[in-house]
Amino acid sequence: MIHLTDIEFEDIMAGAAAEFENLHLLQCALCRGRLAEKQAIASRLQKAFAEVHVSAALAERIALQTRAPAVQQPQAAPPRRRRFAAHWRSWAAAASAAAALIIAVPLLVYFTTPAPALAALADIHHHNMSETGDFVSETDPAILAAHFREHLGFNPRLPEPNHGLALRGCCVRRFQGDIAGSYVVATPQGVMTVVVVRQTPQAMGITDRVQRNGQVYWKSAFALSNMVSVRIGEYSYCAVGEVSHNYLTDLLARLLD
Repeated sequence: MIHLTDIEFEDIMAGAAAEFENLHLLQCALCRGRLAEKQAIASRLQKAFAEVHVSAALAERIALQTRAPAVQQPQAAPPRRRRFAAHWRSWAAAASAAAALIIAVPLLVYFTTPAPALAALADIHHHNMSETGDFVSETDPAILAAHFREHLGFNPRLPEPNHGLALRGCCVRRFQGDIAGSYVVATPQGVMTVVVVRQTPQAMGITDRVQRNGQVYWKSAFALSNMVSVRIGEYSYCAVGEVSHNYLTDLLARLLD
């Protein structure tokens, strides 16, 4: 399935979406989730900038710099002191503009930085749910292990298929410029994907740290998907799905055992 582009999302948020874009949203859970995330970011940015107020003195200085000069008769050059005052006002306006950028840029970074990695994890999960393209539908752990050895060069840890757990297949895809393996696990609580990547949870923007039985886990969410990550050796195992954080953590705990 071809998903909506950023430009098409902008049209939807501006109320100028084409009919096929609205139809695609009705059929695609991933794009509905991405739209909800973009709308949430826009709302948070609007709220953040609404709380930034300019003092009356600063507003007056900016107005003086932007106001059109009145038509005047030619006159003698102003004294040196007045030229210095005009230069000072120009510098103050430039400093004010720089201050506004200093406020705006961290806000933009804060609200938008984590989204790409989290969106990529959610995209891998939803791709696996469709079981199309390069997804390998297979339940035998030995066959999945052979596929990973061939395409990844190592065998990711797989959960024991018992107590209601069942493997459904695997997929190897690109993740932030690197190759990543993933496999699908059906559980009594729902279907989830485990994505194995080299990046640490912090590097992916997953910053909510929790501990269980002395082990550190990292949790986050993107749109409709919850995510929990744990570091095992040189890799991060990221459990992704529309199930609770606690159950995702339970699955990862089985990998540690």
